[in-house]
Amino acid sequence: MIFVVVILQSFSSVYANSCLDYITPKAILRRNYQDVMQTTNGGILITARNNMFIVPQVDNSPLRNSIYFPYHGQVGHVAVPLHGIITLEFIQSYLINRIRFWMYDYDLRVTHMQVFAVDDDGITETLIYQGSVPPGVKMVQFPELLVKKLKFYNKDGNTLYEHMSIIKAQAYYAI
Repeated sequence: MIFVVVILQSFSSVYANSCLDYITPKAILRRNYQDVMQTTNGGILITARNNMFIVPQVDNSPLRNSIYFPYHGQVGHVAVPLHGIITLEFIQSYLINRIRFWMYDYDLRVTHMQVFAVDDDGITETLIYQGSVPPGVKMVQFPELLVKKLKFYNKDGNTLYEHMSIIKAQAYYAI
């Protein structure tokens, strides 16, 4: 019995030390390479009062943990009119170099938009994407930045009408 306790103690100390070896300040700023934008990680849609939530009785937030769930033939998403902004803020500033966002894909609309990364100071904005996004998931890779917020700007609407609609968004550091 004493032999088992000694083995377990030595195993746990080796295991604990090896885990701590991987925790670095950069890993913390990179949120251990996980999505920093989810609601459960402290993400917030700070322009919610100015945005439109299209489907009642479902979670329309692009920060939700669940992904695609139709409700009577519609999918929950957030939308803004022409020149509107969807701003997503993290609980703290993180080093990120990749975002993914899922544009409304129940039809063939192509959205003309820009995405800005807002620096830790809350003022400095860096354009990380500009262009036309087809329906579905768009991934944008960029040089690592210390980011506090992401702004999705509806530059020219879409090919069907003026709104920009986002189903889900993610931000993380990719190796």
